[in-house]
Amino acid sequence: MKQFFQFQLRIICLCLFSLCYIFIDNAFPAEEIIYAQNHQKQIGLWISDVNGSKPRKLFSPPLIIQEISILKGDRYILCVGEGIGNETGFDAYLFDTKELKKGRKDLTYGQFSVVLDASISSKGDIIFANSIDFDYPDGIYLIPNYEIHETIPKAEKIYDGPAGYIDWSPNGKDVVFSNMEGIFLLDTFTKEVSQILDYGFRPVFSPDGTKLAFYTYTPKQNNQIGFKEVGVISLMEPKNVKMFEKTKTDLFLDYLTWTPDGKSIAYVLIKHQLVDRKSVWEYLNLAVSIEDGRTQTIFDDFEGGIRVWEWTKESFPLTPVAKLTTTWGKLKRDIRRGGKNE
Repeated sequence: MKQFFQFQLRIICLCLFSLCYIFIDNAFPAEEIIYAQNHQKQIGLWISDVNGSKPRKLFSPPLIIQEISILKGDRYILCVGEGIGNETGFDAYLFDTKELKKGRKDLTYGQFSVVLDASISSKGDIIFANSIDFDYPDGIYLIPNYEIHETIPKAEKIYDGPAGYIDWSPNGKDVVFSNMEGIFLLDTFTKEVSQILDYGFRPVFSPDGTKLAFYTYTPKQNNQIGFKEVGVISLMEPKNVKMFEKTKTDLFLDYLTWTPDGKSIAYVLIKHQLVDRKSVWEYLNLAVSIEDGRTQTIFDDFEGGIRVWEWTKESFPLTPVAKLTTTWGKLKRDIRRGGKNE
């Protein structure tokens, strides 16, 4: 009997050890990002911790990746990229992390002229915004999830009109997009469109779906420098719009996303200069708190900065929610702190 209980105790301890191992193994990757860095430094799609100390290449497609969207659960990574070398054009590509050896899956095959932006929903449906030779707006197309593994996926136009940047809502039903007339909400079921703002670009849903981050652009006038500025709007109270003065800049504002906790908006500024008659690009990664407007520098351990990224925020169900806060807390803060609630 004593040996039986000892055996049972060993089994229990082994199970507990296995659970702890799974928890620890799964907790670490929650501190990672999937990203495309400054293409002058490295090409491809990478994964790393937020300090840049453990970069691993996921894929090396002949593309300059412009946009990234990740399916909830992180199995599918959707990219919009510009072909280089023997490839040309702007297309949408899908990567399946469970089948890394297969590489990329071409979704648009150059059939839609210029793919400007794309997003994948929590259900695996894909939308993309398209234009013809950059000059003529085409619309928004939907590729249902059951089509994504077809040789040539079928795409249905669900909005006929100008659309630049687009994003799925967390509920997988609504799509937000922007054009020169402002920011709009599209119901993918009814195809109804409603205007949220009569200004603003690159709208992105907050993780809980209750807010939109966006930026505004004031063009140059009378030889004065134009500037960009980050803002947030509550979808529960559409009149509640907050702009953050500390983000005002005359640099090119190119990418916008949320931190996993939904408390800050992260964005990218691009610096361009000529060095020995060659173009040199530097990406500055910043974030602004939606509560107090404070700005901070992020990813400054990555040489040349990061062009575009997403956090692997829900890859592992055993990761405690607090880990996300820990991850964000590790990001290095800018010395420029303080500021009023802009």
